Amino acid sequence: MESSKFYKLVCCFLLCAFSFQLTQAQTFAEWFSQKKTQIKYLTQQIAALAQYSAYVKQGYAISQNGLGSIGGYIKGEYGLHNAYYSSLKTVNAEIKGNSKADSIMKYAAQIPVRFDHLNSLTTLDNNTRTYVAVVKSKVLDDCNKDLSELQMVIGNGQAQMTDDERLKRLDGIYERMKDKFTFTLSFCSQVRTLLLQRQQELNDINTLKQQYGIN
Repeated sequence: MESSKFYKLVCCFLLCAFSFQLTQAQTFAEWFSQKKTQIKYLTQQIAALAQYSAYVKQGYAISQNGLGSIGGYIKGEYGLHNAYYSSLKTVNAEIKGNSKADSIMKYAAQIPVRFDHLNSLTTLDNNTRTYVAVVKSKVLDDCNKDLSELQMVIGNGQAQMTDDERLKRLDGIYERMKDKFTFTLSFCSQVRTLLLQRQQELNDINTLKQQYGIN
C-alpha cells in the first residue's frame, strides 16, 4: 500500500518534472527563435544603415561637386561681368580721336583769349572792365565743368559707359562749348561796338566843342 503510494508519488514527480522540462524546452525554443528573429532583423537594419551611409556619402560627394560647379559658374559669371564693367572704363580709340573732342578743346582755349583782347583796349572804362570780368568768370566756370566732363568721357578708368553713351555725352559737351564760344564772340563784339560808339560820341562832342570854341 505504501509502495503503491510511493510509486504514485514518484510518477507524479516524474510527470511534473517531465511537464516542467517540456515547458522549459518549449520556452527555450521560443526564446531561441525570437533571438534568431531579432538577430536577423538587426542584421537587416545594419545592412540598410550601411547602404544609407553609402547613399549619404554619394549624395554629399555629388552636392560638393555640384556646389563646386555652381561656385565655378558664379566665379565665371563674376569674371565676365567684371571684365565687362572694366571694359566700360576703357575708352575706344575712335572716341578719343573724335573730331568733336578736339573742337571742344580748341573752343575752350579760344574763349579766355577773346576776353583778354578786350582788357587790352585802352578805351575800356573801369565799370565796363568790371562787367566784362564778371561775364568772363561765369563763362570760364561753365567751360571748366564741360572740360571736367570731357575728361570723364574720354579718359580711361573715369566712368563706366558704353561707346554710345560716351558719344552722346560728347555731343552734348560739344554743343554747350560751341554755344559758349559763339556767345563769347558775340559779347566781345558788342563790347567793342559799344566802345567804338562811345569813342565816336566823344569825337563828335570834341568836334562840336572845337567848332563852337568850347573848352
